[in-house]
Amino acid sequence: MNFDLGGEGGAGQRETRVDAVDCARGLALLGMAAYHLSWDLADFRLAPPMLPFTPPMRLLSHIVATAFLALVGVSLALAHRKKLNQRAFWRRLGIVAAAAALVTLGSLAFAPSEPIYFGILHCIAVASLIAAPFVTAPAWASLAIGMAAIGAPFLIRSPLFDPPWLLWLGLGEALPNTLDWRPLLPWAGVVFLGLGAARLPGVIERLTAPKRWRAASRPSRAIGFAGRHSLPIYLVHQPILIGLLAALTAWGPLAPKPDRNAFLAACQRACVAQRRPADECDTGCRCVADAVERSGDADRLATVTPERRAELKRLADACMGR
Repeated sequence: MNFDLGGEGGAGQRETRVDAVDCARGLALLGMAAYHLSWDLADFRLAPPMLPFTPPMRLLSHIVATAFLALVGVSLALAHRKKLNQRAFWRRLGIVAAAAALVTLGSLAFAPSEPIYFGILHCIAVASLIAAPFVTAPAWASLAIGMAAIGAPFLIRSPLFDPPWLLWLGLGEALPNTLDWRPLLPWAGVVFLGLGAARLPGVIERLTAPKRWRAASRPSRAIGFAGRHSLPIYLVHQPILIGLLAALTAWGPLAPKPDRNAFLAACQRACVAQRRPADECDTGCRCVADAVERSGDADRLATVTPERRAELKRLADACMGR
């Protein structure tokens, strides 16, 4: 299932698809995953916390969003080149709207302080609904609407649009605390620009010509496959990325190393306090640390809980020959 509401052909209708559009959508998915990975790396403290906010990453996020939304317009033109296919359109609208609702519910459950009420899926659904009557309109009409929509937030901005039920329009002065924010204006304008560009004379004919470009290499076919299944990939890629990073930081090569030096210092202080020779304490504590590390429970060096003290004392007695 495609990310957008165009869907110029199902996965089984290979000959009716436009590989260039699928691959463009697949490349946008790669960019999206790279941007979201920057957030995940920062959250797991594997990268500077400000990495997602750096100019290159912010630029990447806008390029990705622009690509997705423009391709929504292109796909609308391809799928409904003669007239709006009502059944196909409403079916896909329902799927995208359901996915948007799922994203909202997920954000409320896992990030209640930054809920997603109008992210890119919400924008795609609403913008496509508005663009649907223009799928067979002249290219100039869609292009004009697109330019007007993009310019509107720069010309019309007022606190009157700040209430939550109007903020999604994109004309307010307030900015919501959210993980994904793509207000209708200016972003719906990008959908109209994509629709208008595809409706220019000769564009659809070139995209769908029998001798059009086709993905032949393995990488291009893989990217095209991702583009044809962009919606499910969008929904699952973040849980996969977070799960992989969680596993790598818990058990893999990125797992934090136990603080051996802190354990040795605490052990030696406790040993010397019991009036044992410093050399004996140093040797005994190192012996205990080595034994715990060999046991595979090295995390015990970071925090010694009361339940573990008896076991560590037995190790210490054995190390010191008592």
